[in-house]
Amino acid sequence: MTIPFVDVLIIGGGPGGLSLAQGLKKRGIGVRVAERDLERRDYVQGFRLRVRERGIQALRSNLPSALFTALEETAGRAPADSIALDEHLRPVPSRPRDYGEKEDAHIDRSVSRITLTRILRSGLEDILQSGIAFTHYETGENGHVLAHFADGSAIRTRLLVGADGARSRVRQQLVPDAKSIDTGARRLAGKIPLHRAQHLGLLPLFWEKNVNIRPHDGASMMITSHVVDTASRRRHGLTDPPAAESGLHLDDTTSYIWWNTAYTRDSLAPDSRLETLDGQQLLDLLLSRIATWDQRLLELIRATEPTTVGLLKVFSSEPGLSWPAGPVTLLGDAAHAMTYFRALGCNSALYDSGLLAAELARVKEGTPLRQAIGEYEGAMRTHGEHAVRSSLDALRHSLGLAA
Repeated sequence: MTIPFVDVLIIGGGPGGLSLAQGLKKRGIGVRVAERDLERRDYVQGFRLRVRERGIQALRSNLPSALFTALEETAGRAPADSIALDEHLRPVPSRPRDYGEKEDAHIDRSVSRITLTRILRSGLEDILQSGIAFTHYETGENGHVLAHFADGSAIRTRLLVGADGARSRVRQQLVPDAKSIDTGARRLAGKIPLHRAQHLGLLPLFWEKNVNIRPHDGASMMITSHVVDTASRRRHGLTDPPAAESGLHLDDTTSYIWWNTAYTRDSLAPDSRLETLDGQQLLDLLLSRIATWDQRLLELIRATEPTTVGLLKVFSSEPGLSWPAGPVTLLGDAAHAMTYFRALGCNSALYDSGLLAAELARVKEGTPLRQAIGEYEGAMRTHGEHAVRSSLDALRHSLGLAA
């Protein structure tokens, strides 16, 4: 059997891995992406991302100009203003928390995960291989890495990049002692089509502002909206609806309101029960818990499309993950998985992709690979560790947990 060779092999076809592939292709560096899933259908895939300046600048650097323009022009519109209210929709004080870093939220885009993936895949048809599950790797005497897959195939590479998410198989082998923390947070979220909300006469505040509900007793809730720019999507050929069986959850062509709330472990119901409930049952459980809230909030939750509702257990990496620089490295959640409480996860993966693409361009010009990887990992760890810690801090603050 002939084993193919490629300069860089990326395991994982999420935003970070695809952005890196685009950046390497743009710089004339041989690259291939191996993605386990034929089609992404996980729970979080149906919700939009808040792509901040750090992610935007990485995408600007890595993408061909036409694709970056498509991303910018097809981004959705989210509310610019925020308001904090109690469960009876009365104003409460809002004091921004200082996380000890320069915020980059003054530039951001509301981007559908699905749309972002579609754009990032453009032009990678000969580079991206889906439905191929990575199992393990071997390092040879010449410094090359041999990556093995479940179908018996293998690929040889100068650099193996684990961009395969929070449960990374690459990380499990590279850093076997790395731990994943169950934060105890249990997140529920759901979507309501904007046209349905307007037809039902729901409170316009729910799509005009970012609404933070901070009840006197119980879990907080965030409500916001994502308005699709249909004309721009049409110009860039992104108007085709999703498969009928996917419904609203994986539909990136329809404007919607969405909400999310998080409870500590067992405070809404034991995990053993939550894990057995479908979307409608989760909605019913939530409604029973917030039954004394303002009726306009209850109407919003009742209008939620049950197929968009799911349970997410919130995990995090342990801060400070480290390993010796070599021909295997990590990117995004594989290196530093974090909670969603500061919207930094995808942005960090994209930022990593920009850092690594730039370092590998230096290798093409003569910098030793190990040196370039060491410098990438130093910068990646600096920002990644801070993002993990601040995301954990934000979670604890939001849920009222001790630091």
